[in-house]
Amino acid sequence: MIRYFIRVLGFIYVFLPLAYSSQTIIPKLALDINVDYSRFYYSETEGCLEIYYSVYPSLVTLNNESGIFQGAVEIHTVIRNKLNDTLMLDHQAALSVVVPDTSNEAYRKPFVAKVSIALPFGTYSMEVFGKDKQNRKRKASAKLIIQITSLTSSPAISDIDLCSNISSSTNVKDPFYKNTYEVVPNPSLFFGLTVSPVVFSYVELYHLDTSKAYTIKTQILDSKNTVILEKSRNRSFRVKNAVDVGTLKITTINSGKYKFSLALSDESGKEIIHTEKSIYIYNPNVSTHFDYLMSAKSAELMGMTDDELISEFTKARYIALDQEIRTFEKISSVSGHREFLAKFWADVERRTAGLTDLTRNVYLQRILTANERYRIYTKEGWKTDRGRVYMLYAEPDEIERFPSVDNSKPYEIWHYNQMEGSVVFIFIDNSGFGNYLLVHSTKRGELQDENWQEYLK
Repeated sequence: MIRYFIRVLGFIYVFLPLAYSSQTIIPKLALDINVDYSRFYYSETEGCLEIYYSVYPSLVTLNNESGIFQGAVEIHTVIRNKLNDTLMLDHQAALSVVVPDTSNEAYRKPFVAKVSIALPFGTYSMEVFGKDKQNRKRKASAKLIIQITSLTSSPAISDIDLCSNISSSTNVKDPFYKNTYEVVPNPSLFFGLTVSPVVFSYVELYHLDTSKAYTIKTQILDSKNTVILEKSRNRSFRVKNAVDVGTLKITTINSGKYKFSLALSDESGKEIIHTEKSIYIYNPNVSTHFDYLMSAKSAELMGMTDDELISEFTKARYIALDQEIRTFEKISSVSGHREFLAKFWADVERRTAGLTDLTRNVYLQRILTANERYRIYTKEGWKTDRGRVYMLYAEPDEIERFPSVDNSKPYEIWHYNQMEGSVVFIFIDNSGFGNYLLVHSTKRGELQDENWQEYLK
């Protein structure tokens, strides 16, 4: 029988030993909290929502207390019913980080936490807020919309829970115990040779026909839905509600974003139902067709310190994909940062070829130019709005400058005549000290405010 969850909230952790040698460990990158969830059957009117959190140790401030480095991330989760804004969950807890050992590789492994709650069928908004307890200015947040629905088909399937480890267990007191297994989730959905070389999967199957045989097929698919890796297993079930646990080794797959799919098929091979999640795989050891370009980039990066590599990628975030940013934050070694940055620049040049033909050298030169032109007191030019637009889109075709007249604030209009049939960016100096802020643009994906002239008053 499926073991259903009781209506109890709990915050449970996996602690991993880490390593350091100074009095205070100050992270070099921003705080980041990974959030994932899975939905399971609970009753005829409710579903069980499991929420998973993880924090990488390298992103948490740690203080030396009696020879042991300690820190914590305060996590606040709020769930509201979208229909009537009813508060369903307001949960706060601290995920403690204790670092007693400096002799292993656990620095790369996340701390994991979990909350379970039964919710009536409906649509919910979930917000997660995190603060570094040792430095409360370091914050992170996430917002999700979640549907809790009834089982509409027979057979039916839960969400797929992608994990860093699943093993048989009889310890029912283990916070990760579930249906005779210890199921440790991987909320980052980040897998690869140096982190989690095997993807463990857990699903619950409902309303099965015990007289029939089924096939369970797991696949890794790329962005074009091409099957990269596939594994099939034939199964028969003695109960109507059952659990399936599987493994898939992904160490030979090129680094990138993929889809992990699990499908249940009948005896003829016809798919009955399936579930899927996006994952990111990082295997820097796997050769790709643009290795020659990566080798060139690696040579350019050779000799740079870890601080220099981190600084360069921080400035390159304007052109980085969200998953690339999250992946970089999970790498803790200088060699890993160098390998990642080499692949990043190779990817940038590949995906911009024939469009903007953006290269590492071009982008770094734009940083220098932005710092020279748009620096505001102690704020570097690349951090300003004009600096960002210049670094992304290069020199505008025309700049109209309007000084302060009759109590009107100074502003600039940048014209890019060859972009999307001609676009503009409008910046206003709100303070009068040269800090021009972007208030409106006609470029797709940029800030748009047709009433921007109101800000001139």
